[in-house]
Amino acid sequence: SWIGIQEAADLKAMVFGEGGARSTFNAAWMQGFFPSQHAGLEFGLVQTAGGPCGVLASVQAYMLRHLLFVENRFDVAGINQATFQRALFNGLADILWQAGGEKAARVALSGGHSMTGEDQDRMRSLKYKQDGLTETLSVVTCRSRAEVLDTLTAHQGDFTDRAGPGVPLVLYSAMLSRGLENIKTDVGTMEGTPRLMGQHDYCSQEMVNLLLVGRAVANAFDGDKDLDGMKLTGVHKRSNVGLLTLFEHYESMEVGSRLKDPINPVWVVCSESHFSVIFSCNADEVEAASASGGSFDLHYYDELAKQDEPIRLSVSYDLAKASDPKVILDHSKDMTPPLEHCIRTKWSHSEVSWNGTDPIL
Repeated sequence: SWIGIQEAADLKAMVFGEGGARSTFNAAWMQGFFPSQHAGLEFGLVQTAGGPCGVLASVQAYMLRHLLFVENRFDVAGINQATFQRALFNGLADILWQAGGEKAARVALSGGHSMTGEDQDRMRSLKYKQDGLTETLSVVTCRSRAEVLDTLTAHQGDFTDRAGPGVPLVLYSAMLSRGLENIKTDVGTMEGTPRLMGQHDYCSQEMVNLLLVGRAVANAFDGDKDLDGMKLTGVHKRSNVGLLTLFEHYESMEVGSRLKDPINPVWVVCSESHFSVIFSCNADEVEAASASGGSFDLHYYDELAKQDEPIRLSVSYDLAKASDPKVILDHSKDMTPPLEHCIRTKWSHSEVSWNGTDPIL
């Protein structure tokens, strides 16, 4: 059914903050979900411009989870187009069904609503600026995960067209599935209207958390904290896929075990205000090494870096070293690749080999 002007205005205000009904997604956000053309990276989504990396990396993580730990593939290289699409829509279905509390989900599709004079009046009174997408949305309510999957698959062009509105539609669908009132509660003690869009039109932590764990909480630590009567909202359950961030290396953010030790060894990585992914194809290997030390491989994929070949990192983790007190380095002289710092927020003091690839600085 058509979204209506009021809900369209509420959605935009939640994305862009106070006065958001007048805002629109910038050009970088108007892209769909389509695969890399490089050999060995056929599983990879491609980001065309800076901005929506948090959405793309979160969806990529759920796609990898589906391929490796639902379909139980040993590897994700060389998958065909049909397998890519299946992973994409299953990953999206998981994200939206989770956001709806596994009770119902609302899928936003690009609609064909023609504005009436009454609609125009309503837009004027709400100071709503038309963007050609939000006010035309058609919203389908689904009562099962299977129904979500069917709805997405039936309208796949909405999501997969390269220059289509796939990214905003997924964000809107996650927001509608969670419910705008619930998102206000998730964000916690804040003045005025919460805002899911970060500075410079990048994704906020709240937006990424909505996709990873189904709640738009502001922090990455476990549970909620009370700070002099202010409620700081954190992660309510162990996540399917995780998060590692360079901010934790710099001690400006805490990632709790619910995101750091996810059910599946796939992590969204936040480094230098960009989100990408690392993952293991072998859950047992990572679990054994994390518990008692050892070596394991992690694969790195960055959807924006025009990456043209797989990057495999070999991590060697020594429990005895891991318990050493942290050595504080002079960050200004530090030539360690930021990705290694992110990895060491989980496996401290581990050795990382790039296996012949030039380290990403």
